[in-house]
Amino acid sequence: IDNRDKIRLQAVAKIIKEGPKDMVYKVSGYADKHTGSAMTNQKLSEKRAKAVYDYLVQEGVNPDQLKMEANAGVDNMFFNDACLSRVVIVSE
Repeated sequence: IDNRDKIRLQAVAKIIKEGPKDMVYKVSGYADKHTGSAMTNQKLSEKRAKAVYDYLVQEGVNPDQLKMEANAGVDNMFFNDACLSRVVIVSE
């Protein structure tokens, strides 16, 4: 997680902490399927999701409000750019 990501995640953490306490957010890790094997992509997407999950908890988010999932290798998700599929998305 670089410094730009930390700024974004601090904003996400603030929204979660100020929001409904019964809301659960999904932390979804992804990898693009055109790079690496299925097993490698699964591990990578898990690692990405875990890093974001841990950072949000470090920022004071209640772990009970977070659910983590790994989505292994996926087709291009955004603008037909494989690099943009190497991502973590936090959603309701």
